Amino acid sequence: MKKGLLICLILIGTLTSYAQDVPIMNGTINQCTGTFLDSGSAGNYGDNEDFTLTICPDTVGTVTTLDFTTFSTQQNADILTIYDGDSDAAPVLGTYSGGPANSPGLVIPSVTNASGCLTINFTSNISGNTVGWSADIECAAPCQTIVASIDSTVPAAQLSGVVEVPQGTAVNFMGSATFSDSSTNAIYNWDFGTGADATTQNASFTYPTAGTYTVTYTVSDDNPLGCSDTKTIQVLVLEPIITSNNVAFPQSSFSIEELIDQVLVSGGCSGVSNFSEQVFGQPGDLATKSYGYFTKGGAVDFPFEEGIVLTTGSASLAGNTILTVRNDVGNGQGGDLDLEAALGQTNTNDATFVKFNFEPTGDTISFRYLMASEEYDGTTECSFADSFAFLLREVGTTAYQNLAVLPDGTPVSVLNINNAPACTSNTPFFEGYTVGQTNYNGRTKVLTATANVVPGTTYEIKLVVADQGDSAWDSAIFLEAGSFNLGGDLGDDITIAGGTALCQGSTVTLNTQVDPAINHVWYFNGVIINGQNGSTIDVTQAGTYSVDVEFAVSCVSNDSIVVEFIDGAQVQNLNDLTECDNGNTTVTFDLTVNNTEALGTQSTADYEVFYYNSQADADVPQNPITNPTVYPGTNGEIVFARVQDITSGVCFAVDTFTLNYSNVNISPVNNLTECDVFPNDGFAEFDLSTQNAGILLGQNPADYTVSYYTSAANALTETDPLPLLYTNVSNAEPIYVRVESNSDGTCFNASTNSVFTLTVLPQDDSTFSYTPTCDGGTAVITGASGGVFAFNPDLADGSVLDTATGAITNGLPQVTYTVTYTTLGVCPSTTTE
Repeated sequence: MKKGLLICLILIGTLTSYAQDVPIMNGTINQCTGTFLDSGSAGNYGDNEDFTLTICPDTVGTVTTLDFTTFSTQQNADILTIYDGDSDAAPVLGTYSGGPANSPGLVIPSVTNASGCLTINFTSNISGNTVGWSADIECAAPCQTIVASIDSTVPAAQLSGVVEVPQGTAVNFMGSATFSDSSTNAIYNWDFGTGADATTQNASFTYPTAGTYTVTYTVSDDNPLGCSDTKTIQVLVLEPIITSNNVAFPQSSFSIEELIDQVLVSGGCSGVSNFSEQVFGQPGDLATKSYGYFTKGGAVDFPFEEGIVLTTGSASLAGNTILTVRNDVGNGQGGDLDLEAALGQTNTNDATFVKFNFEPTGDTISFRYLMASEEYDGTTECSFADSFAFLLREVGTTAYQNLAVLPDGTPVSVLNINNAPACTSNTPFFEGYTVGQTNYNGRTKVLTATANVVPGTTYEIKLVVADQGDSAWDSAIFLEAGSFNLGGDLGDDITIAGGTALCQGSTVTLNTQVDPAINHVWYFNGVIINGQNGSTIDVTQAGTYSVDVEFAVSCVSNDSIVVEFIDGAQVQNLNDLTECDNGNTTVTFDLTVNNTEALGTQSTADYEVFYYNSQADADVPQNPITNPTVYPGTNGEIVFARVQDITSGVCFAVDTFTLNYSNVNISPVNNLTECDVFPNDGFAEFDLSTQNAGILLGQNPADYTVSYYTSAANALTETDPLPLLYTNVSNAEPIYVRVESNSDGTCFNASTNSVFTLTVLPQDDSTFSYTPTCDGGTAVITGASGGVFAFNPDLADGSVLDTATGAITNGLPQVTYTVTYTTLGVCPSTTTE
C-alpha cells in the first residue's frame, strides 16, 4: 500500500499540500508545516529506494528549513543527500548515513539560494533497512547579510594584527556590524579564548596568564535560522620579557633576507641585494634558528619596539618565556675570519652573519643596536670576548671598516663593555646585569653605528656575531627596526612625551640626508609647502611634516615626522622684596613669595620656579638657591628667578628682582631740661613726646611708634614703657628709645645706649629789695627765676656788681646762672640814695 501511494504522488507531480506528514517521494511540494518522514512513516523504509523530493516554502520571501529530530539509516549503504536549491543540480549541503550521531540536524538554505527550497534525495540498497528519520518542516525569513567588524583594540594591534599585552593588563575591544536589513535585536558576543565571554558590543578583558588567545567576535540577529557573522583576532599575553620568533608574528618566519629588506632597512629606493649568510635553521624553524624577529613584548623598559636579532645560539630563547637556565645551545656554525681580523681575535665559534650590498641615497648611514650576552656574570666577561662587528666596504675594495665601535674607536664586546670588578671597562655604555628584559645575563646600552658614504655608490656590509674562546654561553645582537637608514628618512618623531621637543619659538631643522640637488616636495599637515625643494627645511610650527624625495621617475621615497613644541615658559611678573633690618638679627627673605607672581597664568602642573645668584647659574642651570624660604639676603642684592617647564626642563625664562632692607632709624636728640619747683627737690614732669620728631627725623610719624624706657633691656623686649608725661626718678636720668613699624611689629630698632637724659635745673629762691633814689636801672636775670631788680648805676662798679650778683643768686653756683646788667637811665649827680 505504501508503494502504491508513492506512485500516485509521482503522477500528480507538484503539490501544494496542507498535510502534516510528508513522506519521501518524487516531486515538489510547497509547505511550511508538518513532518518530513522516510517512506515507512511509522515503520522502516523500503529496500532499493531512489526518491527525490523538493520542499519549497508556501509563503513568498521565506525559506524552507528542516530540523531532523531522529535519524537512522544503514551506514554507508542507505544515503540521504540534501541539495541547496530546487533540484538535485543545486550545490550539495550534506550527505548523511548511519546513526543519530550522523543526523543532518537543522538544515537551512544558504543566503545565495534564491528559491529558498531544499531538495532531498534518498537511495537505499537492495537489502537491509531501518527506522529512517523524522524532521520538522518550517519556513523562516531568509538570513540578512551581517558583516561583523573588530574596529579597534586598546592596546592597538601590531602590524601583524596581533594584540600584545603584558600579563594582568586589560584589553579593550571595540566592535560593530552592518546589517543588510535591520539591527533590531542584534546579539553581540565576545569569546575571549579562555572560556569567558561577554555579550556587549564593546568589551574588556584582563588576561592573567601568559599565552596566545584567539578572540572571537560574533554578531547575530534573532532569526531562527541563526544568521550571524564572525571575526577573530589574536591576543598575545606576554611575560615581562621580549618576544622573539613568536608564532603570533608572521615576520618570525621571514628569511634573513626578508628581515633585512622589510624590517631593518628604511629610506631610499635602491633596496638591498646580493645576499649571503651563515645562519642555523630554515626560516620556519622558529624554535631553533639563530636569527629572527623580535618585539618589545612584555619588557616595558626594552628600548626597541621591534627589530631583528642575530645570535650565537637560538633566537627564540632570547625571549618569549623567562628562563631559569643559561642560553647555552650553540648553533653549530664555525667562526668568522673577517670578525677576527677586525677585532684582532682568534678562536671564534657559532658565528651568525648576513652580508649584502646596498646603494645609499644619502651621504650617511646609521642604525641602532645593542648587544646582550650570557657571558655577563661579573667575572666571565674578563676572559671571553664574545663579539660582533658591522663591517662596511665599498664594493671592489678589500678593507673593511668596523662600525660597531665606541666613540673612541674601541670595538664593542663583552670584554670591552662591562662592570666586572676584575676588568671594569667603559661602564657608561653598560646597561647592567640581569636587567630582566631578555634571557641574557646583561646587555649594553643602545649604541649607534654610523658611517659617511657616497650616494649612489655600491657598498657591502656584513653583520656578524660570534662566541669567542669557546662555544658556550650565547650572545646576541638586537638591531632596531627601520634604523638602517639609506636616505630620505626624517628620523623619529619630535615629541614632548618622547623628551625630544624643543621650546616654543625654537627652530627645528628637518633633513632627509639626501643630496640637496635631488628634488624634494615638502608637506605640512598634508598641504604642499611652496618653494621648499631642498633636503632640509626649518620649521617653527607644530604639526606633521612629510616629504617626497624624487630620486628618479620610478623612485620616490617618502617619510613623515610629527613635530611638537613645548609652550615657552615666561616670567610674568616679579616684585622687589623688602624686609626689616633692626640691627639685631640676620635679615632673611622668603623668595618663594614671588612664585605666584612669576608663574602668573602658567599652571604649577606644567611649570616650576627656581632662584639663583647669577645669570650664568640660572641659564645653565646650576647652583640653585637651596634655602629660598629663609634666604639671608643683603641690602640691594639682585636675585635671578628662572621659570621652566616641568616636562623637559629646557624651556625657560629668567628675570630679576631686588632685595631691600627697611631700616628703622633712631636719630640723636638734645637732652630735656626742666626747672625745679620750690623747694628744689630735683624732680619735674617731662613731656617725652616732644622728642618724637627729632628721633624719627624724616621717617613718617604715621608709620612708626616711638616709646621710651629706663633701660636698653626693656627697650629691646618692650617691657614697662614710660608714660609720655613722665616725672623723672633721678636727676640727669638716661632714657632709652624703641622705634617700631606700625605695619610689622617685628620690625623695630631699640637703642642699646641712652638717647638723651632728663635734667632738672634748681630755681632761684633769693629775696631782696631795693629802692632807687632817681630813675635807677634794671638787672635782668636769665635762668631759673628770671627775676628783675633795680640798682644804682653810680655804684655799678665791679665790686658792687659782684655783690649784687651774689645777692641775686643767693649763693647758688654761678655756673648755673647768667646775670646781666643794663643801664636804663642816667641819675643826676646831685641825686643821693
